[in-house]
Amino acid sequence: MSLWLLLALIVPFMLAAVNVIDKLVVDRHVKTTLLYPFYIGIIEMLMASSLLATVLLTGLEDVNWTVIGGAMAMGAVRGLGLVTMVLALRLEQVSRVIALWFLSPIMVVGMAVVFLSESVSSLAIGAIVMASIGAGIVSWTGGESSRGFMTPKVIALVLVSAFAWATANILTKQFVDDDSFWQLYFGSRAGFGLVMLVLIFSSEVRREAGTGWRSRPLVGLFLMAEIIVTVSLILFYSAIKLGPVSLVSAVGAIQPFAVLVYSIALALLFPALFSGWVTRGRKRLVPQIIGTLVLVVGVSIVSVQ
Repeated sequence: MSLWLLLALIVPFMLAAVNVIDKLVVDRHVKTTLLYPFYIGIIEMLMASSLLATVLLTGLEDVNWTVIGGAMAMGAVRGLGLVTMVLALRLEQVSRVIALWFLSPIMVVGMAVVFLSESVSSLAIGAIVMASIGAGIVSWTGGESSRGFMTPKVIALVLVSAFAWATANILTKQFVDDDSFWQLYFGSRAGFGLVMLVLIFSSEVRREAGTGWRSRPLVGLFLMAEIIVTVSLILFYSAIKLGPVSLVSAVGAIQPFAVLVYSIALALLFPALFSGWVTRGRKRLVPQIIGTLVLVVGVSIVSVQ
């Protein structure tokens, strides 16, 4: 097996673990869902502050304020996407939320056609239809709710998150500049953190923010997620450096399936704690597995295209 392929396979399983941690935190370790992204915002701003020194070392006359402004907008949109995803995770199974969220690459293709005048092949169109069908199957809960599908609120939250991430990707393409990498990186982290720090205006967040950090499980899971994300980004960029970026992105699309595998494993190993993380009954679980696989294949084909 090629090294780039091995790295590319490891990354989605690492990010899937972060998704599981996110769900565990909002389910068990915070009373106020928005406290979690608020804490993430604090870390992001600390990171942005350390990056500011790197930017200033280039000299103010070399600062590209257009790039920094665009990067902050990109980061802010991503922050909005994270907030809405966390809200959805509080209400629904993580495997369903992440699967539906992976319509984001499909949205990127549509936005690229409209705003960047890019073309789409017939194969990509077929893959988009495939992914959409898979998402529809995943959202079907098999009668667990009165409508038979995930609640409209959850679907709306996930789609807003996916759309926000897609918009951020389009903005990245517009403002990315090899000569201004650190400025872009600084702006994106600053914008990402600022959006989540705004959550301090929530009375519930303010009330819990002063005591939440005293919870060792919360801090431990939080730090674990940050470490995994950091390592996964290093591996991801290494995979891109060693192999084709389109294939690396296509392999990354297995993340929703990895989340489903983790959820099933946790439910089997610790039923008292995680039985609610998967759909009960083979007749309901099998369609979810099939829908996830269909969506993964569709997104993978789009990524290659």
